[in-house]
Amino acid sequence: MSKLNNTILGVNISHDTSIAVVKNGVLVDVFEEERCRRKKYWSPKETEQTLLQSIEQKINVDAIDEVVFASFDRRDYTYNVDKELTQDRIRTREFKEDFSHRQLTREKLENLAEKWEEFNFVFCPNSGDETIMDDIITEQLGLPRGEYQYNVDHHIHHAYCGLNLAPHMDNAIIIVMDGGGCRKLWDMYPTHQEIESIYYGYKDEDGMHIEPQYQKLSNLRFIHDISEQFPNELSSFLECPLNDKVTLDGVDYELTSWPSMGMNFSNASHALGTDKLGRAAGKVMGMASYGHHQPQVFNRFNIAHELELVAYDYTVELIKKAIDYNPDCKNIILSGGYALNCTNNYKYLQRFPNHQIFVDPIPHDGGTAAGAALQMYQQMVDGIEPAYCKPSVWSES
Repeated sequence: MSKLNNTILGVNISHDTSIAVVKNGVLVDVFEEERCRRKKYWSPKETEQTLLQSIEQKINVDAIDEVVFASFDRRDYTYNVDKELTQDRIRTREFKEDFSHRQLTREKLENLAEKWEEFNFVFCPNSGDETIMDDIITEQLGLPRGEYQYNVDHHIHHAYCGLNLAPHMDNAIIIVMDGGGCRKLWDMYPTHQEIESIYYGYKDEDGMHIEPQYQKLSNLRFIHDISEQFPNELSSFLECPLNDKVTLDGVDYELTSWPSMGMNFSNASHALGTDKLGRAAGKVMGMASYGHHQPQVFNRFNIAHELELVAYDYTVELIKKAIDYNPDCKNIILSGGYALNCTNNYKYLQRFPNHQIFVDPIPHDGGTAAGAALQMYQQMVDGIEPAYCKPSVWSES
């Protein structure tokens, strides 16, 4: 392997804001901003502060050769879903049909903005993220404005982090599940984002290599009030109806208008009153341990427990699918925010006794800074010029 002598700083400016340093191909430091701020899930996007205390406290800026940003929101629009709409089954179905359109161009989005005016559509081509990144680059690192890389391959960053932190595994099936990653298949499905991914990863004398095999993409991030779904409708997530299937460059994609399993936990945190912003998915996972399978006993612990049972069954099927892609590989790595579900992780060990299962120790977005820096280093070793991601270009058709 031709080693490169350089130091790469990875930065994640999304929730779980973090930095990571890869020196000569070795991950030497990962640090989350919340350790400085003393505020869980801290992100510069939610404050007027764009500079990171972690860089000031942990980084010798003169030693940094390259910078890569792990998170970059490529959406050209935002919208807020009216909560009352989610309780209207007929209107919700119509909304889902509108947003699952195969060719959802910007012009069609503008038409939908008029149709669903209560959603408060705002077209905003990434200006917020670019401002944050520019401030970090120029004011903290002293680099020229605009001369940096930002990479949005969210799930593969989770995969690189997990494979790097599994030192006893030379190859592995890597499964990533979370609330949602970046958007794929822009020409056909510009509003769909990755929610589940299967990769095959291996290490050799030339470094770490990760090959995508399968992804499920969704264009919906909300569900009905979960209390209305207990206990009968939760099982419907196991069916997860598909809109389409596409194979592109050897990767199988499945498209759905159902939310991710990770987002279900986040939505449940809002519905069950654990967090008004819907970000306490981990609290719902914890509450599940206090619940029981008692369909006639309606309380939030039992609802959380029921959701966790459904999540277990759902993930078992995904693991089976991953094994089918890689029948000779006996190592499995779990990453993404859903891999924080310790209770179900233990059940997977019991369910798949012939496989070694390793859980990424930083599976949440705090690990993507490390994954982005590791990926960038590998690209440089392989002679691949890292792709500089610019704001998305909408189809004119």
